[in-house]
Amino acid sequence: MRTKSFTRDERKVMIVTWFALRVQNGNENYATVNEIARGLNMSPSSHLVNILHEMMLEYKLTMRGVQKPGRWFGHEYMLEPGTYEHPKRRAIPVKARGVVSAQLEMFE
Repeated sequence: MRTKSFTRDERKVMIVTWFALRVQNGNENYATVNEIARGLNMSPSSHLVNILHEMMLEYKLTMRGVQKPGRWFGHEYMLEPGTYEHPKRRAIPVKARGVVSAQLEMFE
C-alpha cells in the first residue's frame, strides 16, 4: 500500500504534534525512534533519525543516551522545554433548566 509523501518540514511538524499529543495525555517521557515511528505510521529508518537530529540542532528536541540491559546503546528524544506548553484548562458549567447539572473541561 502506498502512502502519501510528506516534505521534510511537514514531517518535522508531525513529530512536534505527536510529542504535543503525548504531553496532553500526560506522557512527558522520552521516546525512542521506534516509538516515534510507530506513532507516525513510519518505519524507524535512517531518514527519520536524520530528521530527528536536524530538529535537535534546531533546538526543538533534546536527546539523551540510554543503555538498556542486554542491548546496544541507544538514543531517546523529547521536546525541548519551551517548544510546547500545556493548554490551559477552563471549566464550563452545564446548566439544565437553570440548574448546574454537570461541568465540562475545555482547553483554551
